[in-house]
Amino acid sequence: MLTNNRLSTPPKGWNSFDCYGVFINEEQALRNLEVFNEKLRPFGYEYFCIDAGWYSEYDFQFDSGKPIQKDTAKLLIDEYGRFVASPRLFPCGLKYIADRVHEYGLKFVIHIMRGIPRIAVEQNTPIKGTKYYARDIANPDSICTWCPFLYGVDMNKPGSQEYYDSVIEYLAENGVDFIKADDIIMFPDEFKAVRRAINNCGRPMVLSLSPGNQAAKVNIEHFRCADMVRLSGDIWDERAALDTGLDRWNNWEDIDEPGLWLDLDMIPFGALQVYAKGNKNSDDNLLSGKGSARMCQFTLAEKQSFITMRALAASPLIMGGELTMTPDEDFALITNEYILDCCNNGVTGKQIFYQNYLDIRKTPQHGEQESGWLGVFNRSLSPKKITLTPEILKMAMGTKLFNIWDNKALDFAQGKLEVTIEPDGVCFIRYKNKKKR
Repeated sequence: MLTNNRLSTPPKGWNSFDCYGVFINEEQALRNLEVFNEKLRPFGYEYFCIDAGWYSEYDFQFDSGKPIQKDTAKLLIDEYGRFVASPRLFPCGLKYIADRVHEYGLKFVIHIMRGIPRIAVEQNTPIKGTKYYARDIANPDSICTWCPFLYGVDMNKPGSQEYYDSVIEYLAENGVDFIKADDIIMFPDEFKAVRRAINNCGRPMVLSLSPGNQAAKVNIEHFRCADMVRLSGDIWDERAALDTGLDRWNNWEDIDEPGLWLDLDMIPFGALQVYAKGNKNSDDNLLSGKGSARMCQFTLAEKQSFITMRALAASPLIMGGELTMTPDEDFALITNEYILDCCNNGVTGKQIFYQNYLDIRKTPQHGEQESGWLGVFNRSLSPKKITLTPEILKMAMGTKLFNIWDNKALDFAQGKLEVTIEPDGVCFIRYKNKKKR
């Protein structure tokens, strides 16, 4: 049986995609690593991810080190048809970045795409350690709709597992600790091949499956070999993201798989799409992200709802903003002690009430049903003054309550509690059994 690494808490880290798309380079990565070490590592964040495009070169001029388009990419492979790091983006190589990450006691993450590069098939490169070649294992009828640079691998063909073994071997040699595998969630034969390759490479690695817009619970048996599974497509700083997160969480809340974390996607706080200054980046340019250079467009209430949702759902906390440009206010949200305690609790909360645009989710403390956290989400465009009772919140009358974002104690005066919640806002409450300190 293929098993995952059984991470005891949801992973927490940073990913380059929301701010750099497919264009991050070595200098930018190291600048973000320094801030990561200073502002996120002390709070338990440990995974530092270089997302897609690390194997690409571009036939255009850079403006102060920032590309202006993604067209005319040249994809670099080695003699065995495996993507290798671009010396233009990473002149010292991937292992140099990994070593710097490890110096801080952190873990290095890399993004991979499902399949074998089409250029490898055109050149018919050999599969390392076998008598087979790229054309023997490629499936030309299996092509990613948004990243057509690869063919799928036909896992019924000899040499196919060995190809994935060689890819993971290359990444292990370069110090990778965590694989974010993309365009793979609908292809269990291939993500199981990645897991087998990880299990055989001699280096422990975490496995995350993406993208989540096609994630279906009927495939949960297959997903058990992974450590994370995405539940949605890419999430950005727009109001619709709040509804998407709440709805996908609600659809999956009954899944309780120890060590398999349900991923609501990255946190688009801080500086986003920083490489896209001065040009209009198409909304459907998925390889580069969405929109142009900006600071996160969420209101404070929306940010609080967004991060509360992830904590209550025990979703991985993966920051997406450019760390050197992110304001302290955003760091304060993603390192809030209650957010971290709730997320590290590792219990996926459940919906207990949904009427009149009020959506209440409750996450009990592990092994302690009478203590935990709850979120009262206002899913409307108007502020709401609401009355809550112990019956609605499914708790005892004497339960101790603390309003986290307003930083004040609450109580059931005359058997009820009144709170006002901003549009798209949340009342995030820590509740404790009255006998608990």
